[in-house]
Amino acid sequence: MRQEDILKEKYGTDAGFRVPDGYFDNLNSAIMSKLPDYPEVERVAPLSVWQRVKPYVYLAAMFAGIWMMMKVFHTVSTADRLSLDNPPEAIVQLLESDGYEAIVYGPTESEFELEKEVSESYESFDDFQDDFGYNLSPEYESMRVSAIIKDSSHG
Repeated sequence: MRQEDILKEKYGTDAGFRVPDGYFDNLNSAIMSKLPDYPEVERVAPLSVWQRVKPYVYLAAMFAGIWMMMKVFHTVSTADRLSLDNPPEAIVQLLESDGYEAIVYGPTESEFELEKEVSESYESFDDFQDDFGYNLSPEYESMRVSAIIKDSSHG
């Protein structure tokens, strides 16, 4: 005889627990009657135009970022046209072509510091015109640089 049959013969198949008759018929209504009333859910305000468009704007920004990354990668990958075998003229021509920008390395001055340095270097606009080949309009030709600096320091 199997072990399972021996246990059934010794203890029987009755677990000793019984559910009263009709218990599950009224169970749902009994539980629902004991619960508090469910509050009514407030209506959500309608979405604004920005809230509706925002996911698409973010998606477009993501694709624009990917496009810019691909452009940078393409620019870097086409930079292999430069090699040590190229003469300096070819390098200059390549750097002056579209797609390359001059990058200034090192410390840079703020606009205020640059303006101050230039104004201290020149007494008149004539010197400035001569150095940079810039022609001022006639109304500014008679002005002195030092007079402008004194006026701006008082204001």
